[in-house]
Amino acid sequence: MQTENSFRNNIGGCFQTMFFFLIFLLVGAGLSWWGWTILQNARASADWPSVEGRVTSSLVDYSTDSDGGDSYSPKVTYVYVANDLSYESRTIKFGENSYGSERKAQEITSRYPEGQAVTVFYDPANPDKAVLEPGVSSGSYIVLGIGALFVLIALFVPIFIFIRFVLNKNN
Repeated sequence: MQTENSFRNNIGGCFQTMFFFLIFLLVGAGLSWWGWTILQNARASADWPSVEGRVTSSLVDYSTDSDGGDSYSPKVTYVYVANDLSYESRTIKFGENSYGSERKAQEITSRYPEGQAVTVFYDPANPDKAVLEPGVSSGSYIVLGIGALFVLIALFVPIFIFIRFVLNKNN
């Protein structure tokens, strides 16, 4: 009877561990894909054509997460014309969209006051995709890095399952 309960506990523990593995792997893969997309857009934007646009709104958005952490996001809306069509966008740069410092977010919005003329870089294949600050920045790697970390954690789970199996087998 005791070996039967031990077997059930081992099977239950393995299922829990595999569930943990799958969640981390799926979240990591999703974040990695999203991060890769951000990075590719940032790289491509360095070669996009530019047009003149105008800032229609510029402010700092404040939010607090469930742990009480403050987050400040620069929100800049601008309009531009590409291929004789009008567009509106809110992307300042690919990556880095919020900060723990209000000063940093305010520094970004102060570069783009409402009514100011700006240079807008747009994707010629998809003109409604535009950015004010083209190219790769350190923030372009953040989501990709977090996704890769989740995948690495998930890849260690089978090792822990094997170790647990070996240790329980010897007991």
